[in-house]
Amino acid sequence: MTAADILVELSPANADIYLPQLLAIEREAFARPWTEADYRAEIARPIAHILLLVREDELLGYAGFWQVLDAAEVTNVAVASGRRGQGLGYKLMSGLVDLAALLGCRRVNLEVRAGNLAAQALYARCGFQPDGRRPGYYEDNREDALLFSRDLSVY
Repeated sequence: MTAADILVELSPANADIYLPQLLAIEREAFARPWTEADYRAEIARPIAHILLLVREDELLGYAGFWQVLDAAEVTNVAVASGRRGQGLGYKLMSGLVDLAALLGCRRVNLEVRAGNLAAQALYARCGFQPDGRRPGYYEDNREDALLFSRDLSVY
């Protein structure tokens, strides 16, 4: 991470600054994007954590998870389209894994589209292993989801 890149959690204190940028990235990254109301509900949900990768005032990307008992269930991961291919997804996922471990999670789980080879490569690089498939999981096109997980050493 360069000196100017920071990881910060989305919160009520910084939502007015970062939420508009997050929603713009969300809309360009996902066929069924979450809304502002969805994200405001996430901020209020004690189990939800949304990690932001910020450079100065620019949101480069974000990664979220729900802490369910001792597991982190990844919700959304996205990097701004003009910033992809710069290793930012790796920085986000590394931060997400570290935060999950610090919170006592022993495992991180996620789903990824079967056709999203770039994301699958990122997750493999971050130590995730494929361990299942959900046929027809995505409602927009009935694409299968591949399940990935990573066991954690708790700090």
